[in-house]
Amino acid sequence: MPGYIEDRWYYKDVDKKTGKKKPKDRVNQGLRYRVCGIPGVKDESFKALADAKAWLAAAQTDARRGVFVDPELGAILLRDYFETVYWPGVTVAVGTQRSMLGKINKHIIPLLGHRPLNEIKDEQVRIWLATIRKSLAVSTSRLVYSYLSAILNAAVIGGRIPKNPCATRGIKPKKPDKKARAFTAAQAQAVRQELRERDRIVLDLGIAAGLRQGEVLGFSPDDIDEAAGVLHIRRQLQRDNAKAYLKLPKGDKERDVPLSPGLLKRLLEYSEKHLPLEKELPWMGEGGASKVTTVRLLVSTRFRNPVDGSSWDLDSWKPALARAGVIPPQARSTTHHRGAWPGTREWGFHIARHTYASVQLQAGESIISLSEWLGHDDPGFTLRTYTHFMPGAGDKGRAAMDAWVGEDL
Repeated sequence: MPGYIEDRWYYKDVDKKTGKKKPKDRVNQGLRYRVCGIPGVKDESFKALADAKAWLAAAQTDARRGVFVDPELGAILLRDYFETVYWPGVTVAVGTQRSMLGKINKHIIPLLGHRPLNEIKDEQVRIWLATIRKSLAVSTSRLVYSYLSAILNAAVIGGRIPKNPCATRGIKPKKPDKKARAFTAAQAQAVRQELRERDRIVLDLGIAAGLRQGEVLGFSPDDIDEAAGVLHIRRQLQRDNAKAYLKLPKGDKERDVPLSPGLLKRLLEYSEKHLPLEKELPWMGEGGASKVTTVRLLVSTRFRNPVDGSSWDLDSWKPALARAGVIPPQARSTTHHRGAWPGTREWGFHIARHTYASVQLQAGESIISLSEWLGHDDPGFTLRTYTHFMPGAGDKGRAAMDAWVGEDL
C-alpha cells in the first residue's frame, strides 16, 4: 500500500563512528515525522512516531476505500465554503437561483454559517431544523433542508467531510400527508365564469391540457399542431425582478400534450378575438446565460404586455375563486391595496393541473401516459401524487381473485 513515514530530523543511515543517525539541517525544527506518498492525500506531520503510524494506517484504509477526508479541508466555515466553493458552481435558472440564494442566506447561513464543515453533525442539524420550523411551513422547511443537504453533499464529494449529516435516517422533515385536490366540474365552470373573458383561456389550458401557469403564459398559437392533434409545450414565461424572460418547461424538456377538439375550438376562437402579442424576450439557460428570442404569446394583458403570474393570481384568479364561492372573500389589509387571501395555498392555479390529471385517470388513461403529458421525470411520482384519483381502486382485483379461486369461498 502506498505511503510511508519520513523522519524530518534524521537520515536513515547510521554514523559508523558514533553509532547514531546523522542529523539533517532542520533537526529539532518543526514536527519530526511526516506521512507522505499516499495518492490523493495531502502530507501530514506529527510530533510523535506513534501518532504518525496511526494516521498512516487510517489514511491508507480510507484511500483504499475512496473515502479519505483531509481534516484541514473540512475546517473551512460553512459560510466561506458556500460563498467561495459551492455557490460559484451552481447552475440553475436565474429565477430559481434568486429564490434559492435568498432562502440560504436567510435560513442557513445565519444559523450554521459560523461552524466549520467538519463540526456540523447530526445534532447540529436537528437543532437547526427545530429552529427554522418554528417560523416556516413544513414544505418550506423541507426545501431549505434540501439546500443544506446539497451543500454538505458537495463537501462530501470534495473530500472535506466523511458523510452528509442530512442523509441520516429520520432527520429530514416528513412531507405533509396532503392529497392533491381537484376541482369538481361545477367548481371549474363557476370559476371560469367569474374570470374575465380574456383570462378564461388560461384556466382552459390548465384544466384541458395540464399546463403549469408559466407554461400557459409562455404558450404561443404557433405551438398548436392541429394536424397531429397535440400542443407542443416548448417554453414557460417567468420573471426575475419583475423582468419577463423565457426558459424551457420544468425539467428542461419540451413535451407534447393531446389536444381535445373542445380545447382546439376555444384556442382558435381566442386567437381570432385577441391578437397574439409578438414580443422579443430574453431566453434564459443554465447559469443565467441568455439570448434574445421573439415569440408570439397567446395571452397578454390589456395593455399588451406579458402577463405577470403573481399579479394575475392576486387580481384575477383569487377574486374569481372567491366570487365562485370556492374560497372565502379576501381579508382586509392595511399594508396592501389588494388585501390578503389567507389559507388559499391549496387553491392555487396548480389545482387546474390536478384537475386535468383527475379527469385523465377517471377516463382510464395510464399513469405512464399521464406522466409524459404532465412532464414528470418519474411515473412513480405521478402515481404517488394522483393514485387517489384512480377509479375503483381494488374493484378489478377483487373480481379477478373471485374468478381465479372460485366465488364460493
